[in-house]
Amino acid sequence: MRKVQKGSAWLITASLMVLLLSACAGNNATPNNGGNAGETPAASGNNGQTNGAPEQVTLDLFVDQTWWPMKDWSGAVAEEITKQTGVNLNVTVATDDKQLQVMIASGDLPDLVVTSGQVKRMSDPDLSLAWNDLIAEYAPDWELEQERIGVNTAEDGNFYTIRNFFSTEAEWEEHKDTALLYTGGISVRQDIMEALGNPEIASLEDLTALFQTVKDTYPDMIPLVLNPPNWHRAYFEQQFGALSGFNDVNGQLVYSLNMPEYKDMYLYMNDLYRKGFIRAENYAYKSEDQGKQLMFNGTGFAYSWTTQGSDQLTSAAKEQGGHTFVNLPVRLTDNLKIVNSAVGWQGVFITKENKNPEASIKLMQFLQSDEGQKLALWGIEGEHWDYAADGDYPVFKYNTMDDAERVARGAFYWGLLIGSTTTEMRALYEPDTDATRTNKVVTDETQFIPAIGLVAPDADSDEQVVLTNIQEMIKSEESKVLLATSEEAASAAYDAMVEQANRIGLERLEAWANERYEQAKAQLES
Repeated sequence: MRKVQKGSAWLITASLMVLLLSACAGNNATPNNGGNAGETPAASGNNGQTNGAPEQVTLDLFVDQTWWPMKDWSGAVAEEITKQTGVNLNVTVATDDKQLQVMIASGDLPDLVVTSGQVKRMSDPDLSLAWNDLIAEYAPDWELEQERIGVNTAEDGNFYTIRNFFSTEAEWEEHKDTALLYTGGISVRQDIMEALGNPEIASLEDLTALFQTVKDTYPDMIPLVLNPPNWHRAYFEQQFGALSGFNDVNGQLVYSLNMPEYKDMYLYMNDLYRKGFIRAENYAYKSEDQGKQLMFNGTGFAYSWTTQGSDQLTSAAKEQGGHTFVNLPVRLTDNLKIVNSAVGWQGVFITKENKNPEASIKLMQFLQSDEGQKLALWGIEGEHWDYAADGDYPVFKYNTMDDAERVARGAFYWGLLIGSTTTEMRALYEPDTDATRTNKVVTDETQFIPAIGLVAPDADSDEQVVLTNIQEMIKSEESKVLLATSEEAASAAYDAMVEQANRIGLERLEAWANERYEQAKAQLES
């Protein structure tokens, strides 16, 4: 059963994604009162419309992600959103990660800004209009859940956006069978497992023995390949119950380096290396393709990646005449810890320069509705997808993994402007697959602790500098632990990392984090 930390609201982590917006803007924050308060443009039959259609308004939207694929507001989905709301968007995508900061400094902001990296900076009454004020004036029928408000409330008590990729407790409960979480996992060759008699893997000792058997039986095969560069430790961190970053330990936040379980995890991975199960060059890989290719060409037996890995590796391997992969069990120890601390990804900000705040907040209201989310994230029902006969998930009529097809339609399962995690996750659901079976267990084992997700330093703050320096230090120094030639050397190298972190300011960072953690818990409980 899903676990929630007592006294906390439910939320979701996760990993992944992003949004849109445009440069320039004009005018001031004078609203365009075209209709009755509380009605969306589509719902108001007399909202400055002609022949029953919403009056058209064009808003400038700046997207603070250089990779955002939707370069203009086009495609069937965008056209349908405009038809429903009367809002057309003039999209500008950032050319670099500094562009929004320059715009903020110059005061040259567009009507709308979407960002994940500058959420705190944009949650400023000098830059943005408070959504709670806009909703009260223009959309009083929009009833947002307190959980959503809580995780988006700024220090001044207002909320200036509702970030996407977050779901409430009620949403998780409603879609618990099809909105599944994934986490770190290890996928193995099914044919090799069968040839070895499908040995039971129920503990870390069993896992070590499996790798030894593979090494002895198939001497030319690499027992374990690690995904570079982001998922190499994830499965093992979970098993030891010490996750990278801040961990809740008896109600207090402890940084992972200060947890004895984290050191044990590093020493276990070092032991795997010293036994010859992991190759040293694996830690020098910069691209996922380098690791995956070892799996596709038959060199690798196990791949440490995510619980989505078995299905994705199997699908990709088929194109190369390759193998079938299956996931190892989620739980190998009593210390297993899987925590979802997500409080949302990026959000839309309605700037003080916005020429039509009413149309802007009503656009957000529509897109956050069930109808709007499915349209923006999945596409047009009947044309792009249909409901599965046996559940509340979509069966697509196009390849949602193909960027070109998504752009052509304007539907993005990983987030448009605003939406819930459960809507996004249902787009990934496939019944009766190995990943689905694994992720049902993951979802059941997950603890939701959103307050951790709210403990994030402000950009350019002293705490952010300390945190960044510690993270960079770990990246550069952890190989001395992982590739040590003895357990004693690995232990000493780990202790040296802790000493460096303390010199950087780890103790001060933890003190700040715990003060903020108490504030976050109180904020979510209010």
